[in-house]
Amino acid sequence: MKFFLLLMSMSLGITGQLLLKRGVLASSLEPNIPSILKTIFSPLVFSGFVFYGISAIIWLFVLQKFPLSVAYPSLAVTYAIIVLFSFLFVNEPITTNKIIGIILIFLGVTFLYR
Repeated sequence: MKFFLLLMSMSLGITGQLLLKRGVLASSLEPNIPSILKTIFSPLVFSGFVFYGISAIIWLFVLQKFPLSVAYPSLAVTYAIIVLFSFLFVNEPITTNKIIGIILIFLGVTFLYR
């Protein structure tokens, strides 16, 4: 159950970030209050905040089940997944450095669970 909670929190956080990115790309965000409010309440950005908020609530249960020294570094896996999903859904390039970084992240997280 604790790994399910961790995966749910991570998945919702990733989804939230992708929605925020797509929403910001579709907006005309400028550094003024009306533009910020318009962007925040756009469907994609607002949905991104909802997913991210639910992720944070589930994260509280994750913190209850795992040592912080294991739970928090486990979030590094989301960085690697975001690289892949950013390529698929936001057309961001995957470079050799990103691939090396992803491999190192997975190796590091693997050591946490040993």
